Amino acid sequence: MARVAFVVGIAVRGPIAPRAYQIGSKRVSVSYPEQFILRGAPQTAPLVFPLPSGRSTQFVVEWDDDGRCVAALQSSGFERHLVVYEALGAISELLLAFKLVCIGHADGRGVRTIGIGDTLYFYSTVDGGQVAELNMSLWQPAEAAQETTSLALPHVGTSTIPLARRYVRCFELVEHGFYTEAFLVAFALLDDFVNQTVSALLEKKGLESKSDRAALMRGIKENRLAIYLGPLLKVVAGTDIQSLWSGATSALNWFNSTRNRVAHAAESVERPAATWAIFASLKVVICLRDAGFASADIPVEIFREAKVLASWALDPPSWVPDQAVAELMDFTT
Repeated sequence: MARVAFVVGIAVRGPIAPRAYQIGSKRVSVSYPEQFILRGAPQTAPLVFPLPSGRSTQFVVEWDDDGRCVAALQSSGFERHLVVYEALGAISELLLAFKLVCIGHADGRGVRTIGIGDTLYFYSTVDGGQVAELNMSLWQPAEAAQETTSLALPHVGTSTIPLARRYVRCFELVEHGFYTEAFLVAFALLDDFVNQTVSALLEKKGLESKSDRAALMRGIKENRLAIYLGPLLKVVAGTDIQSLWSGATSALNWFNSTRNRVAHAAESVERPAATWAIFASLKVVICLRDAGFASADIPVEIFREAKVLASWALDPPSWVPDQAVAELMDFTT
């Protein structure tokens, strides 16, 4: 078997002794280097990047692989980008153990679940030889900051695109490893949007009393999303969500059943399910918007990212778009 290792620098620090820890089949070694040294060709001087003082930790995660991870790392497809989540999961398990005994302690406030958005750098090796590319976020080019600032300024100090602002939280949670929380927020946002949309359509149909509309909708207690977007939408708008999106029934059945297990059976979800939830949630919102049933201020860049994240998974559901469609900068699925 091959020995896979990930060297990961994280912008998180806590009262963790620098040593090796066993997390299931993975060995996680903790250290606190003051700098990251990037070595290039033998004839060139290495580049030295100072690390945030007292604010960073280096983890080396190692495990014996049966060939699955090695094949992914050596591939040219998106699969090579997924193996790092094996390492991040082990790191989060270690951090959780320390967080359990650090609640209420000042030196434990920085200990938390981590995700890809917390990495300062990472690279992988197989049997000691580096594979795949080095990923770094230790600096940002000045020109990139200028471009991003010009795009962000219209949204600074304002309340532009409020729905999109709420969906941003889903992406943030995924970036920092809070996958179950991202799933639940995506579900809650869709549930709220569908409630408002159906209520507005009922009002147009003559049910003008807000309390009457609320009473009618509260009376639907089981599988609400499917009923709101199925027969009820058919009655008030002449169509249902399945007519607007062929994958809607399967997606909503998965979304609702998974949410019930999370809410009532204390299950958790991993990154793929969180990204599928964000995509499904946004897709239904876009369908209702494009049908003229509601307004939804979702920039195409956000929807494209939802498509890409959902498609970058092994064996995604059939209603998730393939990579070619996901990469398109439009609302196509």
